[in-house]
Amino acid sequence: MRSLLFILDSSICPVSASPRKVLLVLCLGLVFISCSVFANSPPLVEQQIQSLVDRGSVMLNDENGKVLLAYHPDEQLVPASIIKIYTGLAALNLLGESYRFKTDFYLDPDSNLAIKGWGDPQLISEEIHLIAAKLKAIGVEQVRQIWLDQSAFSAQVTIEGRSNSLNPYDAANSALVVNFNTLFLGRDKHRAVFSAEAATPLTPLARSLGRQIKPGTQDRFNLSTQPENALRYTGELFGEILKQHGIPVKYADIQQTVIDDHWALAYTHQNSSSLKKVLSGLLKYSNNFIANQIYLVAGAENKGYPATLAKAHSAFTTLFQEKFPEHTGQTIIDEASGISRKNRMSARAMMAILEQFRPNAELLDWKKGVLLKSGTLRGVYNYAGYFKTAFGYRPFVILLNQKKNQRDKILKLLLQYNHHN
Repeated sequence: MRSLLFILDSSICPVSASPRKVLLVLCLGLVFISCSVFANSPPLVEQQIQSLVDRGSVMLNDENGKVLLAYHPDEQLVPASIIKIYTGLAALNLLGESYRFKTDFYLDPDSNLAIKGWGDPQLISEEIHLIAAKLKAIGVEQVRQIWLDQSAFSAQVTIEGRSNSLNPYDAANSALVVNFNTLFLGRDKHRAVFSAEAATPLTPLARSLGRQIKPGTQDRFNLSTQPENALRYTGELFGEILKQHGIPVKYADIQQTVIDDHWALAYTHQNSSSLKKVLSGLLKYSNNFIANQIYLVAGAENKGYPATLAKAHSAFTTLFQEKFPEHTGQTIIDEASGISRKNRMSARAMMAILEQFRPNAELLDWKKGVLLKSGTLRGVYNYAGYFKTAFGYRPFVILLNQKKNQRDKILKLLLQYNHHN
């Protein structure tokens, strides 16, 4: 305002001046004000960002990797779920873009069907319908009994930080898991149990569990805390879907086996979802189960089966050391989903990951006007992602390990900063 008053001072713009001259002076004054405000905005934004950070880091790079803003970029902090961006990068490097998760199907001379799981995180009802149709097409007319082989994963897989909630993303990891080890059931007003998912038929276990539901409501059951039920449900679901496709199963009891020469491979099913599609779902829905299935499979594909946490950790850590040697001292990868508080990462290390993940930026979800991945635990409030501009993608990192959640305010300030730079 002081600048504008100066410009309008009568010594500079006398009353006798022509209208054109007055207009010209006014325009120059407005330009001067705008330039002054824009020139002073970035430092002000930086100060505001710093005032919101008690313990944390903030970084912003331009489209070419130049650092535009960095506040405490080297502090080791808990990344929570933004570590899934590295999980995506590691999967693309360790497995390859063309990789498809698989499940093998074997027959023996007595028409028994054995299913060997290899850790497919997307073995859902819709996929099992595709499998049943294929088995019918290759000549499988009936099945005596279903046998399950889970030996591709070690039996001692316990992820640090996993909870026993009913959420699908909290499912226990295993070589052979259907529908994330969950059932979504309902009970109508007449007390009849029904499946709340169109592609998923009722099984005997589902009917039994569904009787716990209050009539007129729906509920989800997580089988992860009862491995015997998870195994039973896998076999029952395959059996029911096989029947729907004209392949009756004579005996309902589900058995376990380890594939040997007694069995003949009949069909290898590759999941219809590409690795990139799986990663897109992982990053959009932040599914911890999928993240650690990828972690275990990538470790086993590179270090040999059966999958173990040690092999997964070795594969992910070795890749990180090869790609980001300057950041290895600032990074601890305890598991791939971010639920472990033992994970550690600096903003600078996360920024290096974002720089390499840039060609796949669109795998992140559009939220709040940016391509965004969030990471949240108690006292952990993180964002990482990209601003999309006319010239490409600008990566940003917000790591807050503090009591107060200020990440949305900081994101708005970064948007302002981004607009002026």
